[in-house]
Amino acid sequence: MSELDFKHIDCRNCGNLIWAGVSATSRCDIKLDTVRLNLVEEVMALTAGLATYQIHRTALSFEATRRTATRMGVANPIVLATHTCRPLTVFGQQPPDYFGSTSQPSGTTSEVPF
Repeated sequence: MSELDFKHIDCRNCGNLIWAGVSATSRCDIKLDTVRLNLVEEVMALTAGLATYQIHRTALSFEATRRTATRMGVANPIVLATHTCRPLTVFGQQPPDYFGSTSQPSGTTSEVPF
């Protein structure tokens, strides 16, 4: 596992599911919201003073690169904003699969997990 790979955690302040890792551009610890942004939402986040990051798949997770004007021309990017605490929205939320992993869950929802 690379030191740049992100992992999902629960925010200590608000309890929401977030991504924690190291920025590939600045090598600083960052936390990202899990919601994928479209272009309008990204502009709104930037206007609000939030940094946005484009994520890139790795073998085990993903890396995040800070979005700049020179990186805005990428077709269909996966963009996330830095985490902002908000009221807990969903308890026990699962992290989104941005890259369409082919792995299937080990059981169905009707099976007992023990």
